[in-house]
Amino acid sequence: MNQFIFKPLLIAIAILFISACKTDQNRSSQSFEIIGVKIYEHSGDYESLFEEWKEIGINAVFCSKDLFSDKEFRSFTKKFGIASFIISPVFFIPEELQSDSNLYAMTEDGSKAKDDWVEFICPSRVDYRQRIVRNISEMVQDLEPDGISIDFIRHFVFWESVFPDMRYEDLPKTCFDCSCLNHFQDHTGIEIPESVGSTEDIAKWIQENHLEEWVTWKCGLISNMVEEIVNEVKKIKPNIKTNVHIVPWREADYNDALRKVTGQDVSMLANYTDYLSPMTYSHMVKRKPTWVHSVVSDIYRQSGSKILPSIQVKEAYLNDTLGLEEFRMNLMEALKPPSNGVVFWSWEQLVEDPGKKEVIKAVLGINKYQ
Repeated sequence: MNQFIFKPLLIAIAILFISACKTDQNRSSQSFEIIGVKIYEHSGDYESLFEEWKEIGINAVFCSKDLFSDKEFRSFTKKFGIASFIISPVFFIPEELQSDSNLYAMTEDGSKAKDDWVEFICPSRVDYRQRIVRNISEMVQDLEPDGISIDFIRHFVFWESVFPDMRYEDLPKTCFDCSCLNHFQDHTGIEIPESVGSTEDIAKWIQENHLEEWVTWKCGLISNMVEEIVNEVKKIKPNIKTNVHIVPWREADYNDALRKVTGQDVSMLANYTDYLSPMTYSHMVKRKPTWVHSVVSDIYRQSGSKILPSIQVKEAYLNDTLGLEEFRMNLMEALKPPSNGVVFWSWEQLVEDPGKKEVIKAVLGINKYQ
């Protein structure tokens, strides 16, 4: 690297170290329950990977099933005392939709629940739900992780592209396929008039006449699925930890869209899981760093649960760069009470930006230069 470029970079990182220390001088004396990192694949040496994690302050890994299926990787989690969580998707499994397109959830206009790479399975299919619960249980039986991190456990929405100026009316509503409509009527006793014919008309009739019953039922589909998964894995491993990924919306955002659109009622979900993990990717959704803490606080207020925010390491979807200072501020906001720690998305992105590893060490109070 050109010395005229390298020297200013070192100065910038040093300034961030000093700023982190001055902003929170007591940080080094604090301990957080989980300092985690998401990782989906790794082709290098495991020992050096885990040594670096310990040096940075990582004490938990949230990884794919494929990676944790590697016996050597599992052995290093034990050797280094790194808590292991397998990320377990539920209603976003593209392979399932490729095998059976009838599984698609349906939007209010009668189209498949698909937007860019996001494509969702109908959440009321009994056979599918039972199969997913069984698959996760078998995974826990075979691999014995310390925890599971339940992902895509919600209704369809490409939330990563939902910005502050959008409205509830701009967001997709699901699921209005025959399975969901029949289950909704059976569960609530509400009968959809025969005169209401098209999917679009049915969706409009429900939302105009029985919106709260519809939302409560939608939320029940999600919370009951979490309950089923947790109950089954605890039969196998009673002390297993459970985490649920949460769309990062506060109660007032988009007219309570966290419940109305995603079906994630955090007060209900808190009954079944150890952690709720809002994906507070502020740069992605055009929010200020202070927004991260506001999401954590709001979800805690509603649920009383342990909150484990996840923050992004690198820009995504947008062209403007997520710099060192903004990353530091996001991390500081994520660690404010009532947070129980932080999870970095993702290790692959941290590898691309070593300066952010140094920021993590500085903020956590373990930087060797302090």
